[in-house]
Amino acid sequence: MKTFFLIFTLFISLTSCSDDNTPTPFEPVTITPVLIGKGYTLDITITPGNLVISNQTQWDAFLISMGYVTDNFINTNIDFNTEQVIAIVESPRGSTAFSVNIDTVVENEDNITVDFSLLNSGDGFTAMIQPFHIVKIPISSKPVIFQ
Repeated sequence: MKTFFLIFTLFISLTSCSDDNTPTPFEPVTITPVLIGKGYTLDITITPGNLVISNQTQWDAFLISMGYVTDNFINTNIDFNTEQVIAIVESPRGSTAFSVNIDTVVENEDNITVDFSLLNSGDGFTAMIQPFHIVKIPISSKPVIFQ
């Protein structure tokens, strides 16, 4: 009986020591952004840059800076309790053939990466423009990195 008790105790001790509390590794998650606006403006006075807009005051100022093109935005009502805006405004270009595209948005363990590209279709007319692409994504406290 002592042998049985000893084996049983040893079995319980060994099985209860399994490492079930190991955290699972973080898997990057592709975020599907919601389009707000994309195109170009002929008003080339807008400060180019990659922006993360996280409150209504910033959003209102951005909309004013974008001027008339906001009339073509799909949605300008943002719930900053649950959403944030990602905006890419390119430097002035000399042809309407240029556009900017947000290719992917990925949530990583420590940040959110936004991959974008400047495209030139070769078809267009000569004009000074500023391409832009603006989307909204779920809010996050992680820093956004543009690539």
